[in-house]
Amino acid sequence: MTAEFDVPYALTHFTVSSANDVPNRNPIEWEIQGSNDGEDFTTIFSHDGDSFWNERLQVVRFDAGDDFDVQKVGYRFFRHVTFNTVANPAGAYFQIGEIEYFGDDKFPVEAEGKLATQWGNIKKVR
Repeated sequence: MTAEFDVPYALTHFTVSSANDVPNRNPIEWEIQGSNDGEDFTTIFSHDGDSFWNERLQVVRFDAGDDFDVQKVGYRFFRHVTFNTVANPAGAYFQIGEIEYFGDDKFPVEAEGKLATQWGNIKKVR
């Protein structure tokens, strides 16, 4: 573990963008989850319903306090999990353009410690 991931933070908001593929691959049942050990994850946000995008390459923002509860606990790891799409009930073939996570100063974060996921992989934002 690198030190940059040792400081937990709470999400203030996150963005999810649609990709340039067919709408039937958009996730319709999915979650954003947080963890402090990288193994046991807690659901922070969940969506179960129709796709909220109405065009390709569209970015949608979700805010703490409006779209999900304000976190009272900080997390060191964040991930996106897709459970279902319109085209594939098993959720195996989904497509999103990008997810970006943003934290607040209640739980300090070094700039290179912020995480984003793209295509299901966690990477550092540069």
